[in-house]
Amino acid sequence: MTDKRRGEVIQIDNEQGIGIIIDENGQDIHYRLDTIPNDIELNSKVTFEIQLTAQGLSAMNIEVENEKILVRSV
Repeated sequence: MTDKRRGEVIQIDNEQGIGIIIDENGQDIHYRLDTIPNDIELNSKVTFEIQLTAQGLSAMNIEVENEKILVRSV
C-alpha cells in the first residue's frame, strides 16, 4: 500500500545525491536524486509516494506539479 502526499522541495544536495521534501504535515521526507525528474528545483511543488526504508521514510515516484496561472484581462 502506498501513501500519496504533496509537498515542497526544500533541499537538493548534488554532492551526496540526496534531498529533502517537506510534506503538508511539516514532516521532512528524504529522497535520492536519481529517483527524481530532471526539471525539479528548490521550492518545486511535488506529489510523491512514501516508502519505509531502513533509513526511515523515503519519497518515491516524485512528480513535479505544474502550477496553472489564471490571467484575467481588466
